[in-house]
Amino acid sequence: MSKRIEQLELLLEKLSTTVNSIDEAPFQKKPLPEKWSKLEILGHLCDSAANNHVRFMRILTTDEPVTFEGYVQDEWVRRHGYQHHYGREELLLVWNQLNGLILNALRSSAETDWEKRCFFTDGISMTLEELLEDYIRHARHHLGQISDPKR
Repeated sequence: MSKRIEQLELLLEKLSTTVNSIDEAPFQKKPLPEKWSKLEILGHLCDSAANNHVRFMRILTTDEPVTFEGYVQDEWVRRHGYQHHYGREELLLVWNQLNGLILNALRSSAETDWEKRCFFTDGISMTLEELLEDYIRHARHHLGQISDPKR
């Protein structure tokens, strides 16, 4: 599982470098009123990290399969007010701290933990390993949006 952990570590570095390389105006610009700015995407990644940290911890700390609900992502971004109340440095710090917690928890996992199952209320089932893969895939997708100069 060290491969997945290394992938997450590299992703943290890449996201920080990318975010810090973008000028402020394009980082805060909303492509359309209903579309997220790059700042809001970073806020969404913080929401995702917070939700997934809880998921990873619940899986790691029980022997029983756990069930999770999704969350209303647009509503979380709106209610947190990322566009108007936070700067990129603040959100980048939150993103890195939350992922530091995730990494430490995952580094402490036993080989048998990676096959533990979780269920989502929409019927999807995943192992801890699959959940981490999905989390990395999701973050990479949004990193692509943040790094896109046309957005």
